[in-house]
Amino acid sequence: MTERAVKAVTPFAFRADFGPQPEDMPPADDPARVSFTGEEIAGLIAQVRAETLAEVARVKAEAESERLAKVTAEMKRALGEVVQLVSHIEGAKFDTGTEDRLRREIESIARRLIDGQGDLFAGAGQTAPDAAKEGTP
Repeated sequence: MTERAVKAVTPFAFRADFGPQPEDMPPADDPARVSFTGEEIAGLIAQVRAETLAEVARVKAEAESERLAKVTAEMKRALGEVVQLVSHIEGAKFDTGTEDRLRREIESIARRLIDGQGDLFAGAGQTAPDAAKEGTP
């Protein structure tokens, strides 16, 4: 460590708040100066909070809408395939017992698909898990 002799000590003007000095603050009549009351600040905070909550709700609703649109499209595709399968069975030459058994199985599949639409809302917590499966065979 280097030792140096102290030649002069300058006094320090201690400030408790460490904020700007009065001479650093702009004059009260300065047009660039912005001033808010406590009520105005509280109002601005409430407004920002409300707008943020509305935006979050909008984003959530948009995401849920997209999810439901995808599930609905998949459901329509599956039901379309069931209808196509029934038309193939009707066009094929099966005996009456086999055709009736196949038709019952396909109707059972279609019923499960349609009853399963209650599961669309289970992810959003809008229905109880048992209530969505209530009508399934």
